[in-house]
Amino acid sequence: MNKAERLNSNQLLDVLALSDNATAVYTTDDIIIESANDAMLAFWGKDRSIIGLPLGVGVPALRDQPFIGMLKDVIRTGVTNVGESIAAELIIDGKPQTSYYDYEYRAIKNEAGETYCILHTAADVTERVLGKKAIEKAQEQQEALENEQVLNEELAAANEELGAANEELSAINEELKQTQDSLHKLNAELENRVAERTRELSESESRLRYLLADAPVAMAVFTGRELIIESANKKVLEAWGKNGDVVGKPLQVAIPELIGQDFLQILDDVFTSGEPFYGNEVKALIEQNGVIEDVYSNFVYQPLKNEVGQTTSIMLAANIVTDQVKARKLVEASEARFRFMLNAIPQQVWTSTPHGLLDYVNQVVRNDFGDNTIDIVGNGWQKYIHPDDLPKALEQWTKALETGSEYTVEFRLLFGDGIYRWHLARALPLIEDGQIKLWLGTNTNIDQQKNNEQKKDEFLSIASHELKTPLTSIKAFNQLMGRTKDAARLESFVKKSSDHIVRLEKLISDLLDVTKINSGKMDYAMEPFSFKKLLTESVENVQHISPSHQIILENNIDITYTGDYYRLEQVINNFLTNAIKYSPEGEKVVVNSKVENNKITVSVQDFGIGIAGKDLDKLFDRYYRVDNTAMRFEGLGLGLFISSEILRGHKGNFWIESKPAEGSTFYFTLPLLNQ
Repeated sequence: MNKAERLNSNQLLDVLALSDNATAVYTTDDIIIESANDAMLAFWGKDRSIIGLPLGVGVPALRDQPFIGMLKDVIRTGVTNVGESIAAELIIDGKPQTSYYDYEYRAIKNEAGETYCILHTAADVTERVLGKKAIEKAQEQQEALENEQVLNEELAAANEELGAANEELSAINEELKQTQDSLHKLNAELENRVAERTRELSESESRLRYLLADAPVAMAVFTGRELIIESANKKVLEAWGKNGDVVGKPLQVAIPELIGQDFLQILDDVFTSGEPFYGNEVKALIEQNGVIEDVYSNFVYQPLKNEVGQTTSIMLAANIVTDQVKARKLVEASEARFRFMLNAIPQQVWTSTPHGLLDYVNQVVRNDFGDNTIDIVGNGWQKYIHPDDLPKALEQWTKALETGSEYTVEFRLLFGDGIYRWHLARALPLIEDGQIKLWLGTNTNIDQQKNNEQKKDEFLSIASHELKTPLTSIKAFNQLMGRTKDAARLESFVKKSSDHIVRLEKLISDLLDVTKINSGKMDYAMEPFSFKKLLTESVENVQHISPSHQIILENNIDITYTGDYYRLEQVINNFLTNAIKYSPEGEKVVVNSKVENNKITVSVQDFGIGIAGKDLDKLFDRYYRVDNTAMRFEGLGLGLFISSEILRGHKGNFWIESKPAEGSTFYFTLPLLNQ
């Protein structure tokens, strides 16, 4: 056995519980005294200062006697050594003294069958041995006396001269009588001592049973393979939901709900194998007050063996941890729900330590950054915040940590696609008992809002420019009209002023339509009308004001459609004016219509500058104007946005096909279902 292998307190308690007499426990080949009760210390004539010393050091009088060698044999072989009336030479109160003992050196083994300690029990039988020797001596003397009496009777008649010898024999008889009296007294004293010792042992056993009965650990002993409940303390009865009536009954009869669970089979395996079984936070279904309850425990099934190593009983020692396990499971469930809620929030959510170290991010953060939690927490925000925004973010965060106040800042975060997006960060401290336990923060994506603000600023700039231009022109022509007397020139100024008024009216109308769309108040007057007439009149109206281009209506379907005539005319006009505007070098615009798959499809083709592929999907967005045309063509960038909303209001669709420098074709469809 390794010298470093020592007993734990539970093993020591189990071993000491086996002893009824003077008891000591030794470990290792050095026969280290791990424990010794008061009776054993009294036998040795020592006090507790020898605990932890080798036996030969703690009780040096035993060095030249056979006991230490016998103990080493038990450690080495694992075979228990039992003996009676062995003599031991000890120094008691400074004087040599020979005493006799009944003893047992029991080998205690671990799960692997290795001897990890020796349980030494001993009973002082000195008085019994001395009494036995005195009796034997008295019996020898009695036999000699009887033989002498027979000889005297045979020789009495023949030799009266033996009178003196008879007198001497009488003296011997008197001495023998005195010896017998002494023997009777010695036997009586021995019986008294044995009775006193028996009483002391009984009281010790009673005290042990009392301590075990009120022990905070659930304990029980099951005897035989039938698992008869030999004893059960209060704690285990409480855990079982039973009373003392179960003692003396088989376990499966006393606690029938265990049938079908694993415990009965485990106990049988322990009994047959002789190996202990340890369980940690094992759940048992136990009936308590008529209800099956979950009972959790940490326990050991320890086999108890006889002197030949056969298992006779099993001791249960259990620590009931039901409250702790259920409390932990509640915390785990609460934490799981908390994590679920944080992951369900469509914002980036994070937590940090009281000192500001990031320690958790939700799934939104992981998805946005394209990293796992470990990498994000390890990198911290420094990797993801835009370098230009980082100093302010760190300054605000430091201030919040120092004051315990709310943390609020705007910054750009680097997403997994390599694009920085604006976020509003906000964090609050969780304070308990006046101390910050953690920080809970959110990062709200405000990139669209930022972009909208930028577009709004751009729009206001464009709108102010676009509105100012016709107003300036109108003002100028009005001044010219006031000064001129030429009728022809006056008519020209009036016409030009009127054209700018129409342009101004169109800009204002677009703004009003956007306001209606934003407020959800875009109304449609749905009535049946001739779609052929709509397309014809729309082409003619735009042709009148666009002499620079020829608008060719190649195909015009003749069909009745139910919709808002004015709004659809607005769409067609917008498509046509855009085609003319963005093809300044072109000479024609081609319009077609057809019915296909129960839908009306209209196309407007120009032969102008064309549109880059990256801009095609954005042309119908509010305020969007292609970069390379923004400063060359007038307009607020609202026409196609308004047209798209009108088409959506009619359950229609729209798209663009274009090649730069070759021209563009604008399409829209209107469904004929339910017409």
